[in-house]
Amino acid sequence: MDQLFMLRAFVAAARFQSFSKAAESLNVTTGSISKAIAKLEGCIQARVLLRTTRSVSLTEAAQPYYLSCCRLLEELDEANRRITQEREVDSGKLRLIVHPMLMSEVFSRLVRDYHAIAPNVSLTVSVQEGAANLYDGRFDIAILPPHLVEQSGVIRRTLANSPRIFVAAPDYLEQYGMPRAAVDLANHFLLLDLDSRKKGANVIDVLERGTRVCVSSMSSMDGNEILLRAAALTGTGIAALPEIMVREDIDTGRLTHILPQCTTAESKVEICLFYSHRELLPARLRTFVNFCMEFFRSSARHDVEDIGVALQRQVDCQELELAADPSSV
Repeated sequence: MDQLFMLRAFVAAARFQSFSKAAESLNVTTGSISKAIAKLEGCIQARVLLRTTRSVSLTEAAQPYYLSCCRLLEELDEANRRITQEREVDSGKLRLIVHPMLMSEVFSRLVRDYHAIAPNVSLTVSVQEGAANLYDGRFDIAILPPHLVEQSGVIRRTLANSPRIFVAAPDYLEQYGMPRAAVDLANHFLLLDLDSRKKGANVIDVLERGTRVCVSSMSSMDGNEILLRAAALTGTGIAALPEIMVREDIDTGRLTHILPQCTTAESKVEICLFYSHRELLPARLRTFVNFCMEFFRSSARHDVEDIGVALQRQVDCQELELAADPSSV
């Protein structure tokens, strides 16, 4: 008889204190459990269970042996799980729901980079603004602002905290001029999300160096982030968008970051990754979670480096100006 089965039968019988319950848990007959334990006792030349017509219990001598068997089986089962999950990582389905504000080159790069490390995973992405339920079986992972996910019993990992900044296409600024202060926005066509606009009026609250400024715009349009970004790229007006969404538009010159001293009153936009808690998290899901965390950490490091380079350029320019005109000191 298989020695591993004898150990499993013994551990199950001791745990449930019943041969019939042990048999049910292992999907075998009660007689098989009885024979396995008798065989085990014969092999080790010791009685491990006390049997009566009503109960089954460990003998005193078998208690340390029982604990050793439990550890042995747990380690074996964990090794089996690991090797199964390693095979699983490169295959299977992964269903993801994301917020529209992530629909930019940043998300495209995320998908490309993930596909490079898990080419056989079938990734299905749904883009929506509404709330998500990770327990209805439709999605495995959500990348959304916190208020859109029912967080009872789910795991939450913060990916980014992004300010809302003002951007416009170079063509728009060339035609209508560059605003220098928050009050100048009143003379421009503003592209706003619904939260930035005060209810029922063309009025927005802007924080300018920490001071709240109420701006009544001449003309404006509201919509979701995808619509506003598209409108800004075509030169329709000045948009207030999450920096994470337009970072690469700014880097490539398609959009210009204006009024760096200003943000909307609803400044910080938190983006979080959510997944439902499971004892045995599928490897493809665990790999995607770890990949996303590192992807956004790497992006944040690059942002800090870019800021450092920009600040050093400013210092260098000031030093050059001083060298050219010492009287200005």
